Amino acid sequence: MKDQLVDCKRCGGNACYEQHIDEQTTTWLCMGCGFTTSTLMTEGSKPLAEIKDTSPELYKDLLFKDDNGRFWAPATITLPAKGMVFLDGKTVKDWKWSAVKATELSEEELKSGRYPKGQTHKMDMATAKIFEQKGFMDALEVIGFYDL
Repeated sequence: MKDQLVDCKRCGGNACYEQHIDEQTTTWLCMGCGFTTSTLMTEGSKPLAEIKDTSPELYKDLLFKDDNGRFWAPATITLPAKGMVFLDGKTVKDWKWSAVKATELSEEELKSGRYPKGQTHKMDMATAKIFEQKGFMDALEVIGFYDL
């Protein structure tokens, strides 16, 4: 099977990237709504339990179960040398997408020991740009996602 764009089971948009990992596993990332799922994200599954155990409350509150029994969660996209797109807000009605750019660590920061060995960039929150709930694609553009 080849990767393709399909209709999103969460928002109905036609910009949902379907990727076949192996014969049993398929993932979906909707560029329209910014939510993601996989064939593994079902009730009682380990991946869903991990999301419920480790994600912020807002991410858990926004979980969406589609008609195939798969749970969709907001995506967090991190490109270590470019930037990060993440969900920001307080309630299921009051949230937006944030995009921040990565900046190179200075020599002083590299020597400080505050960052893991091999890390060369950090996320610069001062560069944050805010996008509405339907602005996921625009947020990805800020971090150069489409330049890959």
